[in-house]
Amino acid sequence: MIYSEEKSGGMAFPLIAILLAIAGILAMLVATCGRHDSPAGRVWVPQAQQQGGR
Repeated sequence: MIYSEEKSGGMAFPLIAILLAIAGILAMLVATCGRHDSPAGRVWVPQAQQQGGR
């Protein structure tokens, strides 16, 4: 049983699914990293106290 016909549609669905998954992951990264007003990205640094001129 040797089949000479090539199956061209067999790889199309997994390839499309992988490309869609990669595009979704990249979209999530861009959406979450693009925000600059999120409090998680801020760091509070206390200011040094100035001492009197002694």
